[in-house]
Amino acid sequence: MSIVTNFQAVPSRLLSVYAAVAETENGVLRENLESWATPPSLSTRGGGDEDGGSTALFTNSLSEARRLGLVEEDGDRLIVPESARGKGRNADLQAHFLSYLRETLFDPERAASAGQAGVLIALAWFLTKSPLQPVGFSDAPQNQLRTDLGQFAERAELGSTSSFQNLLYWARFLGFATVVGDAGSRRAFPDPSRAISAVLDRVLPDNSWVDIDVFLNRLAAMYPVLEGGTVREEVEASSTVPPANDGRLSVASSLALQRLADRGSISLDVVADAKARILDFGGSTKRVSRARRGTVA
Repeated sequence: MSIVTNFQAVPSRLLSVYAAVAETENGVLRENLESWATPPSLSTRGGGDEDGGSTALFTNSLSEARRLGLVEEDGDRLIVPESARGKGRNADLQAHFLSYLRETLFDPERAASAGQAGVLIALAWFLTKSPLQPVGFSDAPQNQLRTDLGQFAERAELGSTSSFQNLLYWARFLGFATVVGDAGSRRAFPDPSRAISAVLDRVLPDNSWVDIDVFLNRLAAMYPVLEGGTVREEVEASSTVPPANDGRLSVASSLALQRLADRGSISLDVVADAKARILDFGGSTKRVSRARRGTVA
């Protein structure tokens, strides 16, 4: 199981489990947490639908939270281990929850140990798609996956529409997707701008210009699903349509970087005779040879 194949393990449910346990100083009895999560008014809900009964919602969400290291058992109590606990009594639990999950999921070894290796494959594949052609939220991904990746597609673990929807929920939560529209016309497109923005202080620690390849390599070290990252390279090596070899970034990455530049979060520049990468906007391109944090004075 993983956060894409365990259909109950959506971000809001795992956050609820984590926060309920983290807010108690000495942990909480599992039976108490279960009773809070599955009140009698919901206990008769049928288990034949996709989500299952309310007890299944709790049990499966807790199972994934334990697999990810968000909570663990201490006798008959559930506690948040020190590695997953925020600092200080007034820690922002949601911010720390997101930070911890990013550190866990985007470390390929930790992700594999937590049963989440397929999530990285699926997300890397999703980021190769063009945001200029958003996908329907209820589209079945299997045919497109097989077309794009052949037999390697099985490693993405997107065997159903429900698993694809879970991927989109998590991609949005982690900062790699935007979802628009209502229930009948919901569309999703790859957009890593929020994920990149979250680590700018680490990849661009000061206001100095850095070569664009240095900047991209630092991002890939943080997020191996982006260009140059180990997972992304594995996916691209298995693709039936190899990526461009002219230094061109994907449309998703290109638009994300330009969006951050438009917001003043980063500055992008081209220097004559310097090695450059190409931002691809679908109908136009732009050469970039260096980046820095913030706007140019």
